Amino acid sequence: MVEESIEIKEILAGNKDKYFQIIDCYKDKLFAVAFQMSASEAEAEKLIEKGFIEVYQNLEKYNDSVFFSDWLYEQFIPIIGVKRADESARHAKLPFHNPHYIEMEEALHSLAPEAKFQFLLIKLLDTAPVRLSELIGKSKEEIEENYSNSLNQIRRSTLSNDIKNEGDDCHSEEELSLYFDEKVSDEKEQKMNDHLEFCPDCREVLHFLKQEESTLEKVLEYPKLNESFNEKVLRKLDPYVPAKPKHRTWKYQLSAVGILGAIFLFSVVILPTLKPLASMVSTYMEHGTIYNVWTEGTYAITDEEITLEITKVEIDSVFMAVYYEISREGKKPPKTFPFEEVDFYNYNPLKIVDEEGKQYPIEATFPDHLRYERHDKEEGQGKERPYYLVKMPEDLPDQFNLEIKFAKLQGQLGKWNLEIPIRYDKVEDTAVTVNLNKKMNIDDKAVVEIMDATFSEIGSRIRYKVNHTEEEKARLRKLLKEHDQEYRMEEILQGRHVGLHVTTEEEHLVLPIYFNYMDPYNPNKPIELYFSNYYLGNEEQIQMGGHQIEGKIENPKEELYIKMLGASFQEPTFFSMEVPLEETETTPLEGNISNYKLLDYSLTPVKDGEGNITKYALIINGENQQKGASGDIGWELSDQTGNYIPTEGWYHYEDMQKEGPKKLLHVDIVTHNTEDEFPETLVIKADYIYSHYDESTWEKLSLFDKGEKNDSESE
Repeated sequence: MVEESIEIKEILAGNKDKYFQIIDCYKDKLFAVAFQMSASEAEAEKLIEKGFIEVYQNLEKYNDSVFFSDWLYEQFIPIIGVKRADESARHAKLPFHNPHYIEMEEALHSLAPEAKFQFLLIKLLDTAPVRLSELIGKSKEEIEENYSNSLNQIRRSTLSNDIKNEGDDCHSEEELSLYFDEKVSDEKEQKMNDHLEFCPDCREVLHFLKQEESTLEKVLEYPKLNESFNEKVLRKLDPYVPAKPKHRTWKYQLSAVGILGAIFLFSVVILPTLKPLASMVSTYMEHGTIYNVWTEGTYAITDEEITLEITKVEIDSVFMAVYYEISREGKKPPKTFPFEEVDFYNYNPLKIVDEEGKQYPIEATFPDHLRYERHDKEEGQGKERPYYLVKMPEDLPDQFNLEIKFAKLQGQLGKWNLEIPIRYDKVEDTAVTVNLNKKMNIDDKAVVEIMDATFSEIGSRIRYKVNHTEEEKARLRKLLKEHDQEYRMEEILQGRHVGLHVTTEEEHLVLPIYFNYMDPYNPNKPIELYFSNYYLGNEEQIQMGGHQIEGKIENPKEELYIKMLGASFQEPTFFSMEVPLEETETTPLEGNISNYKLLDYSLTPVKDGEGNITKYALIINGENQQKGASGDIGWELSDQTGNYIPTEGWYHYEDMQKEGPKKLLHVDIVTHNTEDEFPETLVIKADYIYSHYDESTWEKLSLFDKGEKNDSESE
């Protein structure tokens, strides 16, 4: 996407030849769709030529906050769409001499035009059903059903002569197709795997399905356009004339306000109907800045008959909330949640840029509570207003521009760009930070230090650190030194994780705020937990389907608690044993892997219908000697030369929470392919132990007590 954005900028600057690369990148896939939907190759080529000319003429509307391929395909779909297929009966000369290819081609053209069009868009353009739903106005479920029916119809037409009589216990062609497409449940897949090990007939059907998939790809990929097509399109295009840049500085804005002041006097005395303009200038007179000049339509832009208006911006030292409204001229908006009217997958739709053009990295998201209904919503009260939420970066200048770039609204691609000047030095910061200094000990291995909480009218933040105790660090260093592996210390320390959640006193879960970026690991930097002012029911209510917002936090200093939902720690272990890779009955083991006592192991061969060993099931049983924690072991399997041995299954995870004797390792040992032989010796190693502590270990912790409410310090 970055490379295409650069090419488009050069095209708009007047370099028409850069369009050659864009044509070359997309022409074959689009031509393949058009060829299958048209009466001839010549007609298909005309359609693709027309499409690339229209795309070129609309390049100014492209917004690089969406993938260029998505925008391009949306331009082409009306041109090569299903309506054209309804008007023409395709009788093109088949290019394949292989009878099976011709059979596949005929099966493809037996599909209904609309279903075939959807099938081609998914297969050739790799368009996800949810995305295709937006492009053609059909439901995702209908598109998925049409695709499945089309694929089954093609397979029935081409596979019927190849499939032999099935045994009584064999799976049907439909079941095997679902298995091949990975659309069966895990339980069903396991049962079918067991059957396939001993059923050559069903395996043969799967082999045919694989062959048919390859044949279909070859049929769909034909034909291709040659390089002369690119040149033919370019000859019909006129170069863009570069637009002269307009840079509106703060000095420009202040001079503009002087002009507005004169208009203001005129508007007050002579034209009192110009209220928005009068309000804007009077606000400047009061505040000395354009910031806070907010009247209807001040920050609005219309494209494709859709208007985006930024109605309000709230700012404090923690968050910036950017409220918006979207309206469509003469049409009702689609029935969606308000936040779904903008493209959630927009790339970098909000930017903070200072007057010199320096961009400040920000993290933005949709507040999670906008996805939920309000349980306590009064009759007649609408949904919460949609807004983007920005985590404010540090060291912002006193004045900057908030740049907004949306490329899709209400499912329509377009270009909605706005620039809002902000005077950060004029912001009255209502956020309050309270020092907490509360600590939670985890099995004497680590301490969670809850440092402070910052409360805002928009949302709140808690900062905390997780550190191993000095005694635990000394123990780990000594252990690693004994095995000459001190280099692993940093990796071990990174393997600590805790799950904190904010709740009310009744343990209603406060909705977190998830931003789209994770800081690189820095043990000295506090971890930040952001959350909204809304809460759901408690865990039991949520499990019973209670997904409505139960209420809003009115006084965070008195209502909030912290609850530890779990913690996990990684520590090194040093275990290795060698066993012959052959059938072995349950054999006792002695020794320990850290806090796990070893009991026994076994190796059981699994054979196919011809008596060949296809894999070995390895099971190691043991017992956890540590109270109050569960966990698992980091295993590694190899041969004597250190070569990795492939495995499947890892079924022992089902026993992870089990108390008493349990499977510490249960895995199937396989080969890379059927021609490989199993090694003679199996080397089993364990490098790590992962210990997990669940929420029952801790009680919820009140963030404040009465003394702290009175003595809290604000930063």
